Amino acid sequence: MVDKYVWTEAAKQIVRWREQYGVIIPVSVNLSRIDVFDPMLEHTLDGILSELRLDHTALKLEVTESAYTENADQVIQVVESLRRKGYEVEMDDFGTGYSSLNMLSAMPIDVLKMDRAFIRNIEHDEKDIQLMALILDIAKNLKIPVIAEGVETEEQMMLLKDLGCALVQGYYFSRPLHASDFENTFVRNLQSDS
Repeated sequence: MVDKYVWTEAAKQIVRWREQYGVIIPVSVNLSRIDVFDPMLEHTLDGILSELRLDHTALKLEVTESAYTENADQVIQVVESLRRKGYEVEMDDFGTGYSSLNMLSAMPIDVLKMDRAFIRNIEHDEKDIQLMALILDIAKNLKIPVIAEGVETEEQMMLLKDLGCALVQGYYFSRPLHASDFENTFVRNLQSDS
């Protein structure tokens, strides 16, 4: 199973950083629809973390919005069980599926990751700005942090900041990096700051 391999490698990388730099840097990993409905999912994740002596907070679990629309009741049960164990669950690609905004109050999530489709034209389209402001306001009232994905320009970042979105990711900061490049660029700075 490819996903189990990816989760294991991510966990091993967290251990390497812990041993080399003395810090735990959580890594977000994707759970596919198939993973969410796998009755062995918790056992598999728990086994990986137990073997490597990592806490449940080391792996952050990203579930795409579309997974929540397939069999919402079952997904809610799985996610609630994972969260009870200490996993942080992020709803990834929010805004790309067919769900409605009211699903946010029903879904047990720790973080909402706003799809880049909302960000792409934010500096050119007032409607996109208003929609982003609305979603940020709803998430704030539900006490769900929002991460804006796909931020590519300083203007996008500043608009999001002005709207109250404190967490962003995207090419504006960095393209995807190999673990060693990430260490050289970011992790070594953590060590020198402490």
